[in-house]
Formats: sequence, C-alpha cells, structure tokens
Amino acid sequence: MTGQETTAEATFKEMEQAGWEVMAPDYDALAGQITMQATEALLDAAKVTKGTRLLDVACGPGYGAGAAAARGAEAIGIDFADSMVAEAARKFPGIKFQIDDAEKLSFEDDTFDAVICPFGLLHMEDPDSAIREAFRVLKNKGRYAFSTWTTPETHEFFAIVLSAIEAHGTLDVPLPPAPPLFRFSDAGECTRVLNDAGFVEPDVTEVRPIWKATSGQQVLDFIYKCTIRTAAMLRLQSPEALDQIHREIVERAEVYKAGSTYDIAWPAVIASGSKP
Repeated sequence: MTGQETTAEATFKEMEQAGWEVMAPDYDALAGQITMQATEALLDAAKVTKGTRLLDVACGPGYGAGAAAARGAEAIGIDFADSMVAEAARKFPGIKFQIDDAEKLSFEDDTFDAVICPFGLLHMEDPDSAIREAFRVLKNKGRYAFSTWTTPETHEFFAIVLSAIEAHGTLDVPLPPAPPLFRFSDAGECTRVLNDAGFVEPDVTEVRPIWKATSGQQVLDFIYKCTIRTAAMLRLQSPEALDQIHREIVERAEVYKAGSTYDIAWPAVIASGSKP
C-alpha cells in the first residue's frame, strides 16, 4: 500500500503510516507554516524550560523538539514514519530522533519531565493508549500537552473542504475504522481523557494560527500533500463528484483572499495536565 492508495482492508494505522512516509517534504513546506504557530503555546502548556527532559511524540519534521532545544531543553523526537524522522534529523541535526510507536513507547517508566504531542492524536488508531503511555514515561510532577484542530464551525480550512464534499459528494465513504477526526476538539472530552489516564489539573485553551495560502488551487493541493484521512475521503468520491468538489474548494477559498494571500484560520486546541 502506498500513500496514494486507500483500501477498506488496510487498518487506519497502516493508512496513516503509509501516507506520512511519502508526505514529509510537502508537509514541511506547506503545513509547517501553520503548525509551528502553535508550537510555543504547546511548550508553554508543558512548562518546558532550560534543562527539561522532553519527549516530542509524533514529532513530524521536529518543530516541537527543535523549539524545546532552543529553550535549553534536552529533547528527543519520535515518529512512526521513517521519512518524518529523516526530515526532522535533517532540520535539527543536534537532536535525537527515532522511530517509535506512540501507543507503545520503548522508553522506561518515569523518564521525562515533559511529553508533547503536536497534532498527532488525530492520526492514531488508539489515542487513549498514547495518552496513557505519555503518563507512564513521565516523572512525577511531569507535564503532558497535546494539540489538535478545532471543528469546522471555527476551522476555516475544514469548513471549506467538508462543506464542498457535503454539497457534491458524500462523507459516508469506506475508510478504515478510526476515532472521530474532531474527537479532541471538545474541551470536555480532552479533560475526561486526561483524567482517565491519571493526569490532574487539566487545562484546555485555544490558539489561532493563520495560513497565508498563495491561491485557491494551493488550498486544494494542500489536501493531497498534507492530509491523509481527508485526502482518502476525496479519492473515494465518484469521478463526477470529485470534479465538482475540487472546483468548489477552489471557489470557496476566494472568500478568504486578502491582497496577495488567502488568509485562512486554523484554530487549534491545546490540552495539558500534570502527573501527580
């Protein structure tokens, strides 16, 4: 299976891993300018300072680990995609990056002062296990923080894409079984899952990155270059519906044109808690 294929027989984890293996360069070039806008707030939520021993889970191109190291932290980054680990190591050669499974970490108990997961939980088959694993590898009084996207009610990119699919196609396509895309967009669900894993003093806030796209076409291209589940949803539409969806996405993006750029809000939820 490649990143361009989607089959009902593949598991969600297999689909995600295969997709990210081929998307690392495009993700850094396109999505990086969005996700990096939430990095400092994520590190603040995890209380990362000089000397903090940090694990960056689902590190992608390594932005979290890199920013933590700039604060004087001792950072390690892990990802399940070889190409993402390679990209992170290229960008931040002084930091250790390695392949690992967020749902079954290879580290010993009580290893880290802080664990972050930047926009990773929505790509996991069992995010609850990943949160419990973060708890396990944290030292007492350690901090955990994760980020995810808000719902289409406030997230303009998802509003553009999902409304176009609903208008001309269907959201009911045979993707592998997976947790809801916007499960952790809800503050109550974030608090519940943190408490269930053993964390105390949960806190949920929002930040508002803005993507300055260069064209409506780039908004469409972003889906295929930087998303897995959403791109798979498009590939499973009928050819006629897909043509209409593509046109609608490009047209809807015009609403956000502001001079030479298309300024699209990508608000994010940041949830955090402490290990007692």
